[in-house]
Amino acid sequence: MAYGFVGVGILLLLLGSEALLHGGIGLSQRLGLSPLLIGLVVVSAATSAPELAVALSAAKANPDIALGCVVGGTIVNILLILGLGALLRPLPSPPKVVFRDGGTMLAASLALVFIAYEGWITRLSALILLGGFVSYLIVTFITEWRHVAQTSAMEARARCRSGDRTAGLNFFFIVVGAIILFVGARCLINGALAVGAIYNLPQPVIGLTGVALATAVPELVITLMAFTRRYTDAAVSHVIAANIFNLLVVLGLVGLIHPLAIAPMIAHADIYVMAGASALLMPLMITSWRLSRVNGLFLVICYGGYLAFLASRLGYLAVPHLG
Repeated sequence: MAYGFVGVGILLLLLGSEALLHGGIGLSQRLGLSPLLIGLVVVSAATSAPELAVALSAAKANPDIALGCVVGGTIVNILLILGLGALLRPLPSPPKVVFRDGGTMLAASLALVFIAYEGWITRLSALILLGGFVSYLIVTFITEWRHVAQTSAMEARARCRSGDRTAGLNFFFIVVGAIILFVGARCLINGALAVGAIYNLPQPVIGLTGVALATAVPELVITLMAFTRRYTDAAVSHVIAANIFNLLVVLGLVGLIHPLAIAPMIAHADIYVMAGASALLMPLMITSWRLSRVNGLFLVICYGGYLAFLASRLGYLAVPHLG
């Protein structure tokens, strides 16, 4: 039954995210918003909706899952999703994506490291995170708005989901998607807690692994869609932008509504892993301005190492002592 709830939760989160994404893009197009703004805000918001739904649902009763979902999801996106994507096909990472988007993601990760010293995401720190995202929006809009669609990664993200639907149908997609996301978040949280109880897993680990992997499914789907529609130039930008949205907007909104305690287990280790993964990605993207298959394999191996690290902390993996 517990695994069934997890499976249903993942499916509902994916369906809700897709409905929200299609409806959001369609309604934005009907309202005359530019593809740049759609790709920058709407796509990021829709693909990060599962993280936001889970974090909001868990913030009061299960704050460790709320934070673990975002921190673990960032690690999953960098090491696993980008790693698997690069293994399938080398992913272009132009200088603008590396320094503007990658630099913002690294800055957001480091900001969370400093916030962790307080042990809380307070309303003040939440406002700072949200202000950081507004700054990122302004910088991105200034650096992208004169580019034609073929050279704008943000516009390419919008073109990965396009369609011709009425405004009423788009609004219907948004409403239904939001409802499905809420139900899916509750199913996933309850199922993950039940599975964690079976294996005696602490809530931070549940959030960092199972919940994080489940909520990362939409990012994986968008990355695969970029491949099938030959928008590989947008794949790296999409994943990094999703991480930026999760770190700055999801945690900012959750912290603003309900200040979020940071578990010592996450504050003393996993946040540093997240920041390290963000820093590691930068030189890998600079190499030939793309993520090669070798780099992708390295990222996947690093994620395997992170899982082994978690297992050793829980006593499931014995680490031999030398000497």
